[in-house]
Amino acid sequence: MVDQIVVKLGEELPESVAAALRTVPRHLFTPGVPLARAHEDICTSVTTKTDEHGVSLSSVSAPWIVAGMLAQLDVRPGQSVLEIGSGGYQAALLRELTGPHGSVTTLDIDPDVIARARACLDRSG
Repeated sequence: MVDQIVVKLGEELPESVAAALRTVPRHLFTPGVPLARAHEDICTSVTTKTDEHGVSLSSVSAPWIVAGMLAQLDVRPGQSVLEIGSGGYQAALLRELTGPHGSVTTLDIDPDVIARARACLDRSG
């Protein structure tokens, strides 16, 4: 997945971002999605909640978008990060980047999204 992202972005990823992407198992945040799609389809987000009309309300962003955001954010070990809108995957990646002495606080207004993110974060350790 990381090699595909580098090709898509047209530039090298910071090693810390590449390592986080290799460490956090994305498929744990996309339950019900085939393993290959979770890791190999770097251009597509995965909808995790829809409304009664099928409109997407929450999703796990496409891996290449996540990687680009993390590269631009330049998170360092020991930092504290606030994430607004949580599907869980980005929070797990941010935790990898902040390390054992940093912290990540992730917030969402939707109780269903919060419960799902919490379950996925627990499952991923």
